[in-house]
Amino acid sequence: MQNYKITIIGNSVALRTRPPEKNPENKNYGKLLEEDLCLKIPDKNFVVTNKASGAYTVYNILTKIDDFVNTFPDFFIINLGVVDASTREVPLWFYRLASSKKTGFIFRLASLIYRVIIIKARPVLVKLRGKRSWISSKKYIKYFSLLIKTLLKETNAKIIILPINPANERIEKELPGSLKKHLIYNKIMKDASDEFSLYFVDLEFLYSEKHYPDGVHYSLSGHTNVEQELSEIILKEIS
Repeated sequence: MQNYKITIIGNSVALRTRPPEKNPENKNYGKLLEEDLCLKIPDKNFVVTNKASGAYTVYNILTKIDDFVNTFPDFFIINLGVVDASTREVPLWFYRLASSKKTGFIFRLASLIYRVIIIKARPVLVKLRGKRSWISSKKYIKYFSLLIKTLLKETNAKIIILPINPANERIEKELPGSLKKHLIYNKIMKDASDEFSLYFVDLEFLYSEKHYPDGVHYSLSGHTNVEQELSEIILKEIS
């Protein structure tokens, strides 16, 4: 039996289902993809390794690049950008401090300040910081290109890129300017896909109310639609 390996590189968008579904329906597109491909081609074995992690930026991926390369898949699915591009109320270093699971005094103090003070003034602080992203567009171009070059050089896998879900009204209210940033960073990834002859999935047919109601993460319907697009590409590639 022929084996096909698929590795997902991404952030929480590739993991979470919002609103959550009860088990066993609480599946993301990675799990749905594995099941669907095995069902459609029963004489082949498909294994999807989801190595996405919450709040990962493209820089985080590069610092752990060997973890992804060493899966040596036939396909990489890249689902990055929203953490990098969205406007932010605090610098990334402070967010990491405040969201750390460590229990030292500094970490607990940062968490308290963030939850009690900062989170309540998000839109104002975003504007005071000049609607800055955690990873600038200039750095994102550099880092994303390096990621693609490294994956192609070390694995020669086929690469499929998923775009950022454009900010809905809720996200734009909390993090003003994010929609504009999302469109800019999506273009960066589309340009990279064109440059390296990669797959870029067009998800403009999705709409927030049904497919990513919290403005970031897919609903079960959203994951199902994404899975169908990925499945079509992969089946076409291996046929």
